Amino acid sequence: MNQHATTFCPAYRAIGVLQEKWVLHIVRALLSGNRGFNELARMVGGCNSATLTQRLEQLDSLGIISKATDSEVTGKLARSIYSLTASGRELQSVIDAIDTWGRTHLPEDPAGDARAVSECAEAEAVAQPA
Repeated sequence: MNQHATTFCPAYRAIGVLQEKWVLHIVRALLSGNRGFNELARMVGGCNSATLTQRLEQLDSLGIISKATDSEVTGKLARSIYSLTASGRELQSVIDAIDTWGRTHLPEDPAGDARAVSECAEAEAVAQPA
């Protein structure tokens, strides 16, 4: 029997959560502000609606994000708004560390992944103080 079967390891569990496909993309998108489902889906890009819903529910149950209803929408169905909790905002340093590591150790994409470059520039603009 391995040690993880009998002993709690916070790093092992955190990696298990954060390695789920789309989780860090969702957190990164929410670091720049609250988002509705469709806006979040566009920002994350490539994630189907069922998977995005599943990841949002998972992150909500873990206390990383919170879901609220936009009560200011009148005459229309209320929409869900997703935001990071304090716990979720603490992942900023994790994402910054991954960004720094990637800039240091990974070569630029010779194919020029324009979407990734655009997302990175957008995230940097949001992170810069006004």
